Amino acid sequence: MPASCACCGEPAARGTLTRGRVGSGLIVGYCDDCSAHVGRDVTRRLSGVVASSLLGGGLALSLPFADRPPSIVALSLYVLVAAIVPVVVVVLWPRRPAPGHSADGPAARFVADGVLLCANDRYAAELARANDAKHELATFRERRFAAWLLVPAPLCAAAGVATLVITSPLVRVVNLGTERVTIDVDGRRVVAVDPTSVENASAGAEVRITAGEHELVARTAAGRELERTHVRVEGGHPHLFAPGSEGYCFWLESAEYGRGRANEPLREPLEGTQHFWVLPPDLGGFFRPVPEQARAETRLTGGTVTVLRQAPCGADP
Repeated sequence: MPASCACCGEPAARGTLTRGRVGSGLIVGYCDDCSAHVGRDVTRRLSGVVASSLLGGGLALSLPFADRPPSIVALSLYVLVAAIVPVVVVVLWPRRPAPGHSADGPAARFVADGVLLCANDRYAAELARANDAKHELATFRERRFAAWLLVPAPLCAAAGVATLVITSPLVRVVNLGTERVTIDVDGRRVVAVDPTSVENASAGAEVRITAGEHELVARTAAGRELERTHVRVEGGHPHLFAPGSEGYCFWLESAEYGRGRANEPLREPLEGTQHFWVLPPDLGGFFRPVPEQARAETRLTGGTVTVLRQAPCGADP
């Protein structure tokens, strides 16, 4: 290797490894001044990756907790764009070599196996003579983009989607009719629910729906629209959707446990014109009675348990 700097031609003070595609490489010499701008180029790329991770990751972990979080597609798009912006700035930021220098970053790089492209023609000619190699004139373009700069973008988008799915509130859909129904959320089919007529803790189906405003549509297997309603899903709360449940009543049943707590369970009916309800965040179960006092004392040290129950209106539960 020549003893001169690959960028400015001054005596080389230190070497930098330039790798080829197959893993091997050459130690290219640079003077102290040129070694500094080669290091700045690496630091610039690393800062772009860090900024991409911080910006994309910040949105991925914050947008799902917004009052009205975006859809999965919109969230992925927002995070991808945010994570790519720092990379675009790093790649397109105008730079030019300082006077007396032939490159702003590395002055030599491999463009193919065994083919080394040099910014300084004198350095390239000296290298070719020393190794009895072929020397050709070519246009040197600095490589500002690398594929690893884009690694954070899809990772942040995946983290955002995972966070949105995990933090989306649960909606229990119960079908008290006689036909199987399908549920569409904002025009997208999400679940099919078989009919049930008795109170059962496993009745219905649970789906995760992002917090915010949504349109729920229930249809029978024949395509008949059973119910269409606009609802607001609240984060941190379970929900109940019971389309076509006329003739059925729902209520919250609460009981206190602990010493001296032998009171009858308290019942709070669920009311409203819609068959959709936001339930307490500490709900202890669906469609089952509260534990008996004697049984609960063996498992609970005290406190209140609230469950959701249902029965035909007028029936004795």
